[in-house]
Amino acid sequence: MPLIAPRHAIAAVYAGLFFGIGVFMPFFPVWLEGRGFDAAMIALALAVPQTVRLVTMPLGGLLADRSGRPRATLIVYAAATALCFAGIAMAPNATFILIGLGLAAIFWQPSLPVLDAYAVARRSEGLIDYGRVRLWGSMAFIGGNLVAGALLGGVFFAKVPADTVIWLIAGASVAAALAAATLRDVRPAPHATVERRRFVLAGVAPVLLVGMAAAALVQGSHAVLYAFGSIMWHGRGLPDMVIGLLWALGVLAEVVLFRYATRVTAWAGPERLLLIGGLAGVLRFGVMALDPTLLLLLLLQPLHALTFGCTYLGTVELVARHAPPGRGASVQALAAWATAIAMAVATLAAGPLWQAFGPGAFVASAGLAALGTLLALAAGQVGHPQRSGSGG
Repeated sequence: MPLIAPRHAIAAVYAGLFFGIGVFMPFFPVWLEGRGFDAAMIALALAVPQTVRLVTMPLGGLLADRSGRPRATLIVYAAATALCFAGIAMAPNATFILIGLGLAAIFWQPSLPVLDAYAVARRSEGLIDYGRVRLWGSMAFIGGNLVAGALLGGVFFAKVPADTVIWLIAGASVAAALAAATLRDVRPAPHATVERRRFVLAGVAPVLLVGMAAAALVQGSHAVLYAFGSIMWHGRGLPDMVIGLLWALGVLAEVVLFRYATRVTAWAGPERLLLIGGLAGVLRFGVMALDPTLLLLLLLQPLHALTFGCTYLGTVELVARHAPPGRGASVQALAAWATAIAMAVATLAAGPLWQAFGPGAFVASAGLAALGTLLALAAGQVGHPQRSGSGG
């Protein structure tokens, strides 16, 4: 019998994983710049883990499903992530940094679809409200933004060494491993054991495949922002603390969305959530291409609740509704894999685009969001074919 309630244990794992991501996204590109990486090399460094996870992410979901031990999987992944980032902190040159990032990708990102599938399974048992548990990941992301920004900017104390960025990520991964140790393993039903042995795409509904592609494009539209947003704001003279606050503002809006995720999902459905995310991406990144002022950035950043949050919720719900029995983690990992492909390609393109056009590179981001919007519309038609035949 676990000593910690499922909602608290799962929330703690989300918090550990996302605190590290909250440090990584805004400040790892800046750390790379401090190590002598130019724009193309920064894009390459960020694309390395995204490329590696194209292989490791589906395997991570398959491992969790086939073993039936998501708890052990999450513990191993989080502990290994901590070791990899410790190696990055001590890396003597760019080659070793890239190797460390590649190794970290084997474990870090595959943890998220495994945890999502585990959380959705506990939701189906009536043990948790998924959105209210998942929001602690977003809260921890904000914490990572603010803590790293405050430490690096010397807001409360003297400025800390730049490598603090890496050690914060490693420490958060250790915390995630400890939290995962409090989860309980849940053995699948007998019919699920048979289902897990089938090919991961066998029996997957077409609406799920189209929806995955839509989500991948909308999430991929964030690549320029993730790679060069902080660098752009640094170049405009914004201090680290303000940059951390900008990132936190977007995720705070996402937290509000997750707080009401159950109601929002019931009202909109997964396909409409994907559509909302795509339309918001066209608006958000279209304006970002104009190099907006700080005041406008304060208005744009809350759209992250739509561009990321609605797209994320739509993907998780689409998998929950359409994944074959016993393959929740595998199909969730497949959805994350599709996003990883889009993100890797978009990040690799982001470097040359940024060097050539600066903030104008966000036009490409808006274009990806527009393509995702069209596929979200198609997913709605595939998932609800009666709509296209009505009224005729």
